[in-house]
Amino acid sequence: MNIKTPYLFFIGFICYFLISVIFSADLNSTIDINVHDTYFVISNVHLLITISIFVLFQGLLYLIIEKLNLKLYSLLIKLHFLFVVIFLSILLFLLNFESNYANLMWFNIGIVIAFLGSILIPTINLLFSVLNRKKI
Repeated sequence: MNIKTPYLFFIGFICYFLISVIFSADLNSTIDINVHDTYFVISNVHLLITISIFVLFQGLLYLIIEKLNLKLYSLLIKLHFLFVVIFLSILLFLLNFESNYANLMWFNIGIVIAFLGSILIPTINLLFSVLNRKKI
């Protein structure tokens, strides 16, 4: 079965959205964030819905790039999808344990690594495809 690469992100959107629906039964699960003497409490359901919308927009972006006939490397798109799923799962995992520790330096480093890891591959892919574009 050969799935076009933009549709992987739509499948990821459906998976994250279903996970948010399943976890919506536990409405008491929250994430506590202390920022500049203020206290934010974010529900895990809202975070999962935000992530699923983010993955949906990535799928739309790849679909638009495909419609503009800009040829991207399929392997790099699949790696990008894999890293986005892995790093967003790590992000959710880290955010659930964030309120249990007094020193959050390792937490901030983990978030930066997850962010850079999921942004680096599509940037390289876009640069390679623009530089290797054949002129007609």
